[in-house]
Amino acid sequence: MHNVEKMMFTGKKPWWYGNKSQGTAVGVDLGNGPVTSAEAIAAAGLDWDVDKSPAYIKNNEGEFTEVNNEKFLIRTSDQSILGRCTDQYELFQNREAFTFLDSIVNEGDLLYHTAGSLEEGKRVWILAQTPDSWQVRRMSGVNNTHHAFLLTAIGHDGKSSINMMPTDIRAECANTVGYAESIAQKQSLMFRIPHKGAILEKLELAATAIEVMRGETEERRRILQEFANNSMSTDEFIDFALEVFLNLDGPKSKVKKEVSLFYEEAGNRSQVMMKNKVEKATDLFHNGFGNEGNSSYDALQAFTEYFDHFDLNHVKDKITKGKRAAKAVQNSWMGDGAAKKNLAYKKLAKRVKVLS
Repeated sequence: MHNVEKMMFTGKKPWWYGNKSQGTAVGVDLGNGPVTSAEAIAAAGLDWDVDKSPAYIKNNEGEFTEVNNEKFLIRTSDQSILGRCTDQYELFQNREAFTFLDSIVNEGDLLYHTAGSLEEGKRVWILAQTPDSWQVRRMSGVNNTHHAFLLTAIGHDGKSSINMMPTDIRAECANTVGYAESIAQKQSLMFRIPHKGAILEKLELAATAIEVMRGETEERRRILQEFANNSMSTDEFIDFALEVFLNLDGPKSKVKKEVSLFYEEAGNRSQVMMKNKVEKATDLFHNGFGNEGNSSYDALQAFTEYFDHFDLNHVKDKITKGKRAAKAVQNSWMGDGAAKKNLAYKKLAKRVKVLS
């Protein structure tokens, strides 16, 4: 099952966009200019509704009885079941999300960067670029451009809420949904709106708060500038990368002991695989998008690029390549890759003493 069902994008595309071997998970390229919400909805394949349908139980006589306070969530375009919910569950359609985003940014100033559906429609995301941009100054004096985005993630599975958050994304390398959500959660920037009560009123409150936050992002920007000012040698990055790939955090003595245990207990194949991962990440530390190989900022971007843009050109078979691409997308957005990018950020923030 492909995690990315269908999507649209504008601007620079990661390696896996438009990979036709993924079957239906093909990105529709809308170019570099602004697009309307109607164009984005159609290109992303999000022009469908969700409806509630009664749930029934069959008794021993073969008769069906409606289950009290339980409904199925149905995608009306193909009648597929997305999840289950109660009578109190309030529907929120994809087009309502686009209409809402249109309403909170001045007309013509919002660029729909990516949008699409995950898990056969169970989750939908919309990433919209605002006019705000800012710079991170590298040790070489080169400036790295970041843009401000609004990310909306909608759950249609009966369990997930509507999540809204501002996020800062590097121009050359668009960080993805899982990473943005994890960072927003840790920085108390995510607004979770359950499918209950007056959803639009709650969204308006969230929009007001997000507008305030858009003017108060200096702390987040300062942290990334601290990363760029913090020197990191190649040897330090190799140790750091190994700890991230092994999912290690905590006191230095404990981490050092667990690294030693890995080399004592892991088989030869596991050690070779780990060596290859660290070597690839180290190459990105030096040679990734705009990287200079000398700071904690390079370390963060290396891990972002490793999980979001890992090259599969060495895989020749199209079907195999498509399966690996879909798996990589899922991993980067909601799986182990998202967790490791989050861990990398956390460890680097501790390194530069912006987190305790």
